[in-house]
Amino acid sequence: MRQSEVRNLIQRLVLELKLMPASPTCADSREMGFTLIEVLVAMIVAAVFVSMTMQAIVTSAAFRVVATQYDEAVSWIQEDLEMVVNQATQYEVATQPYSSRCLATLSSNGLAAGFLNDSVVGLGGASTTSGPRALGGKNYTLTRTANYASSSDPFRLLNVTYQVTAEGESKPIAIVNTEVIPHAVFKCP
Repeated sequence: MRQSEVRNLIQRLVLELKLMPASPTCADSREMGFTLIEVLVAMIVAAVFVSMTMQAIVTSAAFRVVATQYDEAVSWIQEDLEMVVNQATQYEVATQPYSSRCLATLSSNGLAAGFLNDSVVGLGGASTTSGPRALGGKNYTLTRTANYASSSDPFRLLNVTYQVTAEGESKPIAIVNTEVIPHAVFKCP
């Protein structure tokens, strides 16, 4: 390059530098962006929000598992109860004109007691345990306890209590209480 060309180039650069604004002052720099503290506070707020959201998602998943186990436990209870009710419809219904148990003077001789203790067409005892059955990935047992003495009519009604309990635990996840009527009762005088 020649000396005149270099001089022209320098003059143009100086002129451009004069036209450029001076470096920003402290007051102007605050308006140009976020400070480090503002960025840190925003990150902390975002982290708290994300952690709370994740905790809600985990809690929701845990409740969903418990609800699924409870729903499956109640379905299992319903299956067994339908079997018990089916047996109750068949118990001494064919006796004519009615069952001799209709005239019982002691509740231990009534229709409810007969249905409870009859091992052929009745329940065959006061307590039975079924299982294990996997509910939601965990093994559970179903316990059915029947008792005529605690029912509202010990001669005719059978009080049935169901409990579904995890193996190795004592607290049940589902409990259902109901009363079953042997259909032979409807033929009693």
